[in-house]
Amino acid sequence: MHLRRLINTLIAFVALGASLPSVFAQPAANSLNTLPPALRAAVMSGNSQAITQAINTLSGGDNARRGALAAQVVAAAEQMLATNPQGAIQVATAAVNIVQSAPVQTGAPSQTQTVITTAARIFISPAAAQNSPLQASALATQTMAVAQATSNPTVVATVANSAVTLAERIVVTNPSAAVQLAGQAVQAVASQSVSQISPAQTLQVATAAARIIVQPAAQAASPQAVADISTSVTQVVSNPAVYQSSPQAAIQVMSSAFSAVTSQAVAAVAPGATQTVVQTLNQASTNPLLNQVNTTSTAQISSILAQQTQQQGQQTSQQTPLPLPVITEPPFFTVSPSS
Repeated sequence: MHLRRLINTLIAFVALGASLPSVFAQPAANSLNTLPPALRAAVMSGNSQAITQAINTLSGGDNARRGALAAQVVAAAEQMLATNPQGAIQVATAAVNIVQSAPVQTGAPSQTQTVITTAARIFISPAAAQNSPLQASALATQTMAVAQATSNPTVVATVANSAVTLAERIVVTNPSAAVQLAGQAVQAVASQSVSQISPAQTLQVATAAARIIVQPAAQAASPQAVADISTSVTQVVSNPAVYQSSPQAAIQVMSSAFSAVTSQAVAAVAPGATQTVVQTLNQASTNPLLNQVNTTSTAQISSILAQQTQQQGQQTSQQTPLPLPVITEPPFFTVSPSS
């Protein structure tokens, strides 16, 4: 009885979807046809609440079944990308909503991972970034949160890489959202477990984030967030495990972070961040583990720090007033009447 009522409700959703724009276009038949009828109707409606209701009803409270149905839904969402990117994001969001539940993650760990990795492929797609950048960013944020909850460092690093890639794609059109997403990605890989198990991917996240924060538009839109990212990426790449995966890439991240944190827009809002970055770089320059894998590490980091001295010298010269010229009045001669 409950199932019949649900199907009738979903048929109404489908009828409503027929009058809406193509955002709710049908996904490819081969993935859609694998779904139970009620769930198929929900996916066709593009309504996240209807999808969640259908999964909860069909699963009968079995968390393993909920995870399996969510995996089927996100597979259908991925096949919608080419013709309906906005609809794909909405359907994928519903699937991620299901697996963000701790009981589902415990009862269906492999299906949870499938949903996470598939959702990452969806939000990183060029179609998602071009057509629905804000919705894609929201999906990326949600997916990263679920990935972190699973405590799987490899999955976290993979999703964070996808998220920061999306951030780079939207920085021109929405620098504020890009900076926010990049910051979340950096925080995701900053944990010791992720950086030790996936150091190369961690460095990739830091490198992409560094490319974002040096852009003036990003600094102007979110100076405090840029300061926070500058501090975080400097600390991340100073980790010997991360540094040794590509010393020159790590040095470039340090240089970009220093440049960003000392920029006028950022320094005006977060002056203390410069001191934190400088302190981290000073410690890195004397770290023997970094020098073992890169004998020029100390010299390269010192060169980065030398920029601060040059900047301070330039600021001092600009702020020191020039001496006023001494003006000598010409002699004043008085002509006597007798002359």
